[in-house]
Amino acid sequence: MKKLIYILAVVLLVVMASGCTSDQWASNKTYSGNGITFQYPGTWSENATKTVTVPSGSHSIAAVGSNDEGFAIGSITASGLDTASIQNVLNQLVQEYQTQGYGDSKSITVDGSTATMLTTTSKDSSGYYTTIAFWVKNNSLYYAAYVSSTNSTQTMEKILGSLTTT
Repeated sequence: MKKLIYILAVVLLVVMASGCTSDQWASNKTYSGNGITFQYPGTWSENATKTVTVPSGSHSIAAVGSNDEGFAIGSITASGLDTASIQNVLNQLVQEYQTQGYGDSKSITVDGSTATMLTTTSKDSSGYYTTIAFWVKNNSLYYAAYVSSTNSTQTMEKILGSLTTT
């Protein structure tokens, strides 16, 4: 009997250590529309209840999420500006977000372009962190925003790593 209890205890430890948790990326979904395509966690939907605040004056392209996380992408109209001028607008946006409590910037690649990503340094009043990224592609200024209860940027980076513009 002691041997059986010992074996059950070992099996239980192995099961617990193997991480029998659901992986939100187990069955990715793909958003394709409005000139972009990206993958997002299979546990999310396009009718997310977690909303994301986006920059004023921007055009929303897509929003996906769950009750606890949300991701939105859009563009900011910069008609009549060349790429260098749009890059200046991007730099001004980054500086503005840093003065609002976002941490140091981090560079990542989104659809072949260099993006600047910033994350809030503390939770907002609802208990969420926000990560925002800005990049220039095809003479347009894009942004992506991600909200979650953790200060991790892995989900944001994974979504942006799959993003392509058409």
